[in-house]
Amino acid sequence: MGEEGRKEIIKTKIFRFHEGESYPGYDEVAREDALEIRLNGQTLVYLMRLPGDDRILAAGFCLSEGIIRDPSQIELIHSCEDDEAFEIGQIKGEAREGKAGNLVEIRAKIEGGDERFRASRVVRTGCGGADLKKEIDLEGIHITSDVLFHAQTIINAPKVMLGAQGIFRETGGTHGAGIFDNSGRMLVVKEDIGRHNAIDKVLGYLLLSGEPTDDKGLVISGRLSYEMVLKAARARIPLICSISAPTSLGVEVGRITGVTLVGFTRGASFNVYSNEHRIGGV
Repeated sequence: MGEEGRKEIIKTKIFRFHEGESYPGYDEVAREDALEIRLNGQTLVYLMRLPGDDRILAAGFCLSEGIIRDPSQIELIHSCEDDEAFEIGQIKGEAREGKAGNLVEIRAKIEGGDERFRASRVVRTGCGGADLKKEIDLEGIHITSDVLFHAQTIINAPKVMLGAQGIFRETGGTHGAGIFDNSGRMLVVKEDIGRHNAIDKVLGYLLLSGEPTDDKGLVISGRLSYEMVLKAARARIPLICSISAPTSLGVEVGRITGVTLVGFTRGASFNVYSNEHRIGGV
């Protein structure tokens, strides 16, 4: 099967079946490729991802998996196709995004949290690097921000995110994630074949740009499982919303960590499953 195309999308030969007839043609599909993340000289994980935004993906992964908590811990991030390595001081204030490659190296001061990745280093697109016994330990993770989000801001967020998902419009094969503030401004939208990766990309952007998190919301295209809510909590983001449904454990994590959890954001309505005090008018 022949394939060709650009960095994020490839054109592939297909046979199309329609109303009892079949004929050859072409379709565009989202590219899936492996990225190796090395932390302090050792392989941390392999991610199957949509190529591009590799530095912010790697940084966001380390943040959302609890390996780092603060940008000051990162001393260097280097993508294999960068012309040079960038010190964190150079990145801060401008979320610089690397070209597509297959390796990102990070040098950081860490206190642990990376042990669970040493034995099994492949993370597929459909699941995170979750060790349930470790991940469900929520000690020390609690959001206290008293920011308010107007209901209309939440209603608009999925529409704005979808409007920025160019690869999804062409292929239908990506998840989306976006970061918005309580004024309704969308700061960044990223896509990936994995919903975990899409979230990690926007969290990495937020981390490396130096933006505060206590007035931000996270909008995603997939279900609100405990892993998704935990990513928001670890990034100190007070609200996460989705057009999709939550899971029971996602709701529980939201309630315990203080994250406002909003699901079924469709049309002019949505459901709030935890910490509704952050929604204006509720």
